[in-house]
Amino acid sequence: MEKHDHAIIMGGSIAGMTTAAYLSKYFKRITIIESDDVLNDILMKSTPDELLEYRCNLKNANSLGRAGVSQSYQIHVLQGQGSKILFELFPNLKNKLLNIYGAKIASLNNEFRFAIGDVLLNTNLTEDLSWFCIDRFTLETVLRRELCLQYNNQQIQWLSNTKVTQLIVNQSTNSVHGVQYRSKLNSTEQIDMYADFIIDCTGRHTSSLKWLKQNFNLIIPTEQLHVGTGYVSFVGERFKTGNTQLDSISVGGHAVHAPHFNKGFLTTPIRQINTSDKNSLGLLSNFAVYCVNNEYPPNDSVENLLEWVKEYLPIDYYLILKSTNILSPLLPYRRAFDDRKYVELVGKNWPENYILLGDSMCVFNPKNGQGMTHACRQAKQLEKIFQENYQLKDISYIYNQQASSISEECWLGSITNDWAVPTLKLIKTDRNGLTKTYQRTNDSTLNCLQPKMPLFMQFLQWYTYWLIKCAEQSGELTTAFIHVVFQEKSPYSLLKPKFLCKILYTSIINSFYLAHKSRSTDY
Repeated sequence: MEKHDHAIIMGGSIAGMTTAAYLSKYFKRITIIESDDVLNDILMKSTPDELLEYRCNLKNANSLGRAGVSQSYQIHVLQGQGSKILFELFPNLKNKLLNIYGAKIASLNNEFRFAIGDVLLNTNLTEDLSWFCIDRFTLETVLRRELCLQYNNQQIQWLSNTKVTQLIVNQSTNSVHGVQYRSKLNSTEQIDMYADFIIDCTGRHTSSLKWLKQNFNLIIPTEQLHVGTGYVSFVGERFKTGNTQLDSISVGGHAVHAPHFNKGFLTTPIRQINTSDKNSLGLLSNFAVYCVNNEYPPNDSVENLLEWVKEYLPIDYYLILKSTNILSPLLPYRRAFDDRKYVELVGKNWPENYILLGDSMCVFNPKNGQGMTHACRQAKQLEKIFQENYQLKDISYIYNQQASSISEECWLGSITNDWAVPTLKLIKTDRNGLTKTYQRTNDSTLNCLQPKMPLFMQFLQWYTYWLIKCAEQSGELTTAFIHVVFQEKSPYSLLKPKFLCKILYTSIINSFYLAHKSRSTDY
C-alpha cells in the first residue's frame, strides 16, 4: 500500500497521539501542532518519583505547561476499551505504567464499591472485570514519551508552543489543504503548512466551528447542556479507617443521580507506593468530590470540604477522606458541560480532508468518564476507514457518519440524567445558525424558554432508573452495565429481552405495590 505524503494533527493530547500512531501506517509524515509546551524537560525527562512530586504540587494547568487542558488535573478514568486500544498501540506502555510508575489493576470483584444515587450496585459480578488505575497526568506524559520512542522524528514531528490560527482552503473544491500557524514565542509571523489530511484534536475549545463558518459558510448544528457541574480534585495517601471493608475498596464512589442526589464522590488509585507505615494502605489515590445543579463543594480548606462531605454524602466517604493524608492542593473545576456537534447532519457539504476527533466533536459532562476512551475509539475507527482504501476525498464524510455513532452512544449515557437536573440550561443551534437558549428556573422575571424533554429521553430516564434498581439485586445486570460504562459493549445490549423483562416486571410490581399502599392509606 502506497502511503499518502503528509497529515497534520492539531492537538497533542491523548486524542492527537493516538491518532498519530494509527495514521503512521498511512502517511509518510505526520506533524502534531500543539499549543502548549509539552516537550519541556520536566515532562519528558523526570524520573517517576520526580514526576509524582511534580504532579502532587500542581496548583493549576499552567504549572503543567498544559494551559490548553485546564481539566487535566481532575480525576480521569481509562475505561476498558480505552486501555485496550492504548496498550495494543503502544506495546511497552502497560508494563512501564505498572512496573515503573506504580499503576494498579483493581479487581472489580474484590476492590470495587459504587452507588448511583441511593442504589448500591451488586458486587457479585459474573465476570472478573478490572479497572486500570492511573492518573491522566502520568498517563499522558508517559504516552508522549512512548510515541517519541516508537516513531522517529522524521515521521512524526512535533511543533510545540505553536497555535493554528486559520485553515488554508479551496472553496471551489470544498476542501481543506493546510493550516496557518504561528509560534507562541513569536506572535507576529504566520506560516503556511500544507497537508493531504488535517485532524482537529484540540478539544472542547476548538476553533473549527468558527473557521468552517468563515471559509465555507458552513453551520454545524450543536447542542449544549449546562447542569452546574463542579469538581474538587486532589491527591492523597490512604490510611486505614479501622473498617476493613472500607479499606478493601480501591475504586469506589457515589455517583450523582439528579434530581434528588446531586452530590457525588469518586476515588481511584494512581500509584502503589512502598511504605514502612503499618497504617498506610500503600496507595496514592485521586479523589473527586463533585456536584451538579450548582451545589458546589468548597475548596478553601480541607476542614470545610470534610464538613461538606460529612453533611451531604454517606458517612463511609467521610471516614475515607478523614483518614487520608492529602498531598496536593484542592483543585476546583467548574467548566464541565455536554457539547455535541452534529457533523453527520452536514452530509457531503462537509469539506474534504478535514475532521474533528474526540472532544472537538463531542464533549461530555465527565461524571461517566467517557472522554479518553471516546477519543481512542474514534481514532481506531478512522484507522479502519483508511484500511478500507477509500479515496482520500471521501474519508471525512464516511468518518463523520461512523464516528458520530460512537459519540451518540456516549452522549446518551451522559445526558440522560443531565436532563433531570433542576437547573438545566440547554443551548441549541440549528442548521440555519439560529441559536435558542432554554432554562429551568423558578424566577419568572428571567422570561426563559423552558426546555421540553424529548419523548425518547423520557423513556431512557425511566429505563435507566429501573435498570439501576434491578442492578442492585443482580450481579449479571451490574456486570452488563459496567461493560457499557467501559464502552466494551453497546448501550443497546442492556435492552436484551431477559433484561427488559426483568426491568418491566420490577416496575410493574412496584406500581402495584404503591397503588395497593395508597388504597390502604385511604382507608
